[in-house]
Amino acid sequence: MYEDRRSDRKEAAPSMASAAPARKPYRKAPPQHRETRHGPPVAPPPPTPRPDTNQEALSDSDRIRMLQQQNEDLQRRLALSTHKMEAAEAEFDGSRHYMEAELSRTRDDLDKMRDKFR
Repeated sequence: MYEDRRSDRKEAAPSMASAAPARKPYRKAPPQHRETRHGPPVAPPPPTPRPDTNQEALSDSDRIRMLQQQNEDLQRRLALSTHKMEAAEAEFDGSRHYMEAELSRTRDDLDKMRDKFR
């Protein structure tokens, strides 16, 4: 009733286009195993020069306003960088405490195993 038809099948010859070994699909690590990488802060683009030909003739008050604006921008960027550094430090401390606890637990387990096999 059931015939073995495997012998009737023709196997496809490997093509030259697929000569490279197949790569496994990329799998993301679970969140607890991922590294958190913080990129450098993105600086705003430098101010574009004014098309005004009288740029040298800026008054002192205009220069002061421009410098104050630059100062405020720098203070904001510094505050943002400081905040990111503090967050990274807190994350590092948390990871360090976790690793120290794991190391202590592993040492205790090792001591128990040594005592068991003595």
